[in-house]
Amino acid sequence: MDLKNNDLKWKISDILGFEVFDQNGVRLGLLSDAILTGSNDVWIVKYCNEEVLIPALKNVVKEVNITRKKIFVVLPKEHEDIYGQVKLADDFFEYNGYCVYED
Repeated sequence: MDLKNNDLKWKISDILGFEVFDQNGVRLGLLSDAILTGSNDVWIVKYCNEEVLIPALKNVVKEVNITRKKIFVVLPKEHEDIYGQVKLADDFFEYNGYCVYED
């Protein structure tokens, strides 16, 4: 996938590992991979052993900030029906795919 956001052009390989936040500023996790489909890509956001799939659509992905290594999305209404209430990813720190919990 080759998208343009904030007048910068980037590829999915450029943004892997970026933090992903929803419309409420809740950290969802890290962008770990993408599924290439016929119509649109689907991003895999990981936090610990949990995965959330987010469609890579213009109406969902609002900003990709290369400088800050952050992605801001607006989750579709159906997202909560599928995954339930968004779990906070701020209670732990991810490092190389491992979760480090704070005491």
